[in-house]
This record gives sequence, structure tokens and C-alpha cells, in this order.
Amino acid sequence: MLGLVSSSSTMVATDALKTVLPIGIGLASAAFLTMKMITPNTDQSIQMASLRAGDSTHDDEYNDDQDEFLARCEEEYGPVFKILLMNKTLTVVSGRLIREVFMNENFSAGDSIDEFTGMRAFFHSMIKSNKELDNRVIHEVVRDNISPNLPTFTPRIVEQLEIHLEKCLGKCDEKLVVNPLTSVLQEMIAGAMACVFVGPEVAKSRQVIDTFITCTTDFGKVLGNGNRRKSVWHTFSTRAKYRTSLLNPMDKHIRVLVEATTPVILERRRIEAEANEAGREYIRPDDILQRLLDNFDKYNFVDLEDVCGHLLILILASVHTTSDTSTNLLYYLASFPQYQDKLYEEQKEVLDAQQKEREELRKKCLEAGEAISEELDPAHDRDLTAAAVKKMVHMDSFVREIFRYRTERLTLTHRARKDVTLSNGMVLYKGENAIINMKSAHQSPEQGEDVAEFRPWRFVGKPKAATKAGNDFLPFGMGKHACPGRFLAIQELKTVGVLMISKYSKIQIQDPSKTKKVLRSRIGEPIVTGLIFTSRK
Repeated sequence: MLGLVSSSSTMVATDALKTVLPIGIGLASAAFLTMKMITPNTDQSIQMASLRAGDSTHDDEYNDDQDEFLARCEEEYGPVFKILLMNKTLTVVSGRLIREVFMNENFSAGDSIDEFTGMRAFFHSMIKSNKELDNRVIHEVVRDNISPNLPTFTPRIVEQLEIHLEKCLGKCDEKLVVNPLTSVLQEMIAGAMACVFVGPEVAKSRQVIDTFITCTTDFGKVLGNGNRRKSVWHTFSTRAKYRTSLLNPMDKHIRVLVEATTPVILERRRIEAEANEAGREYIRPDDILQRLLDNFDKYNFVDLEDVCGHLLILILASVHTTSDTSTNLLYYLASFPQYQDKLYEEQKEVLDAQQKEREELRKKCLEAGEAISEELDPAHDRDLTAAAVKKMVHMDSFVREIFRYRTERLTLTHRARKDVTLSNGMVLYKGENAIINMKSAHQSPEQGEDVAEFRPWRFVGKPKAATKAGNDFLPFGMGKHACPGRFLAIQELKTVGVLMISKYSKIQIQDPSKTKKVLRSRIGEPIVTGLIFTSRK
């Protein structure tokens, strides 16, 4: 610190002290007081936020009004402070310091989630390999096999979503659906994801679809189904339940997948062998099951049960999160009916342009005397392709704004594996949990005007796609640990929105007085009112 203070400034301060300090104070004391005056305060201990009168924790004050609670704490303590929440002492990290938590390898989101829920025991109960701490095989599978192939997967996702939507909801004339999540969306999402992950042959099995939905429900229970005040007993019971092989409820789900996939795999191998023998090219099935089998050694799998276990993790994570966010998308559409027409007009414009472009391509083929390829079949002129969905910028903005507006204000906990000093000098010690102040990012001036309001077109015309993670958009994390499945999740979520808007002229909330509560519902939390659907004529 001495090197930061010039010799002249030190002399001035010392001379000034001589005129005001008693002679008997001593040179050592004078020097100490001098340095206290000219050296910045280096005490960077993190303060505990004061409790509201009558409260023993911060849970009630936070739950009563998340924004007001955080505004009070930030004003009193700055960007970093401790709170008592969810039966834990947590360190809230806000603003520019958030990035330091995400980018520092000494913070672990996985460790923290496991501490709160016992999640690792749940996941490890399904697999035989890749159980090492920080193993990234699931991340790599998604990154290498799913995200780059969305254009290929989108048509079958759309097809399955439409099939299950017609089956579960169909044509409606002010039809009340009390629980859209369990009666419509889980079925739609599970059907679409099954087709992508295990292929159309396996996806036809009712047992397989039921397994995906049941596993999703089990996953929600492990997460707590929106209950933020889970006890230590919750984590203990989860670990005990899923570490005991004799009682593990996931075993039956693995068996369902193994039994459903085995004959399909054998038939695929038979066809491949015949093709090889005849010297024909074998066109490999394009689903995640086949990709995992083709990369069996690369991903260190043990056997088919292990492959199916990894598939199940992928399925339940995607079905759970996408079903939940799709449900909220519908409630937001119902809460803001004034935006439904714009979204409908946008998809008509995009599909009209796509049809016109394909018509021109066919015309050029005819003029050149060329045959019209199957890809240009007029029957597919208005197909909902990945490219078409990408052009629906208002739907993309609507989805991103839901995440920005709805996301829990305090979430994404990270556990310190070592003592970590933030750039402001404050220290989180080994074993402590940081929790991210999403409000400080999602309601920052960078978001534009009226940050406390829902503005669905906020991101139209800006390089702010719903998949773009960053300092100002944190639902999917940040950096190399950002959720690799966000591209599939957002694609499917927007597709659900487009299909709903195209088929239903009105989506209304059954009880409008519950709108405010609905808009801020947490992941997994039951929604207190139904939806009313009216089909387009």
C-alpha cells in the first residue's frame, strides 16, 4: 500500500498531524493514525442483511416482494451481502461481479445443486459410467449431436408436436383446460423429444412416452417442485433413495428403454449388414440413440443399459424444463392477448415469403428444363422449418422477454471449492454458496426502458436472440458452462408458441384475478388457474 502513496502526500499528512496531536502520543501511534487516514479501508467482510421485525430468516420478506427486498439490500449493503434463505446462509452476488462467479472454476454450480437437492445421486442412479466429478459427457453429447442438427430435427419435432396437440386438445370452442402442463404439454414435449432421442420406431411405444413423463415428474420432485424452503432431510432422503440399488425407482424406467430399443437396434444392425454385403450405402438413422451407439467407446459407455441411462437424463431434463417454460409461454400469451395477432401476422408473413421463394425456385427449374426435386414439393411450401422459426423475430423476442421478466430473482447457486476473492476484495470461503442476483442483470439499464414491465418486443431489431447467454441474460448461465441444450429448448419453445398461435385465435386465463401470480410462478410450482382455448375458424 505504501507504494501507492507518493512521498510528498505522506509528508503533508504527517506535518498536518504534528499540529493537532498531543506531543506525548508517540511517533509509532502517530504513524499508525497517519496511515489509517491515507489508506483506503481494506476490511471487506461480507455483511449479513438485517432481518425484518419478527422474522428469523429472509424467506418471508423475499417471497412477499422479491424486487423490493433486493432493492433494500443493495441500497444498504451494495452488490454483495449475506442472507438467510432456503435454510442456508447464502452470499448474494450482483451486477458486474456476477460474471466472476460464472467464470471462476473454483465455483461449482453442480456442487451447490447437489447440496440443495441430492441431484447427483438421482443422475448417477441411471448410469454406470461417467460418474466422475465434473464429467462433461452429457454436455458434450448435447453440444456435438443435438445443437448442430436442429435443422434436421425440427421437422420431426413439429410433426410430433402437431400430432400430440391434436390428440390432447384438438378443435376448441372456449374449451377450459384446468392443467395445461399435465394434460397437454408434457404429452406434446415427451412425444417430440422421444422422436429425436430414441427415433420414431421406439417413440411409438406408449410405455416409452409414459416413462419419459413419469421420470420428468420424479425429476421435479428431486428439484422440490417449486418449494424453495427444502429441509436438509430432502437432500438426505434423495441420496438414500437413489443410492440404494434394490429400491431405486429409476431401474424400471431403464428396463423399459432397454426392452423398447433392443429389437430396434438389432433390426438396424441387420439392415446395415445386408447393405454392406450387397455393397450398398447404409443410411444411418438420424437420432441420438444411433449417435450414442456409434460413439460408444468415445463416451466410455459400459452397455446398452448405460446408454439408455444417459438418454434418460437427456430426456427428462429437456422434457421437464421445456414443458414448464411452454406452460408459462401459454399463460403469458393469455395474459397479454393484445400481442397474439401480431405473432399470428408474423408467422403468416414468414411462411408466405417462404412459399413465394419456393415457387420461384420451381419456376426456374421448369425454365431450365430440370425436374423439380422432392425438396421443392409444393406440399412442403408452408412447413415450419428451423429457418422459418428463426425469422419469427417477434416470437423470439417474446420468449426472451418471458425469461428476463419471469426468472426467479435469486437463483443459480454456486458453491466455493476454495476461498475466492472477488474483484471488490470480498471473500467467499470454501464451502460457502453464492447465489446470483438476477434482478441486477435483468433489470439493468442495458435492458432499455421500463425494465420492471413486460415489453414483448424489447429485443426486436437487436442482436439479442433468446439463445444468446451473456452478462445481461442469465437463465442459461454463462461461459463454457452455459447450458448447451438451450438451442433445442428455445427452438421447441418457439415452435410450441407458433403452433398454438396458428391454431387458436384466443387463449384466455380462466381467472384473470390470478394473472399477477401466474406471471411470477416458479419452475415446478403449480399454477392456480386454467386456460380457455378457442380454435381459429
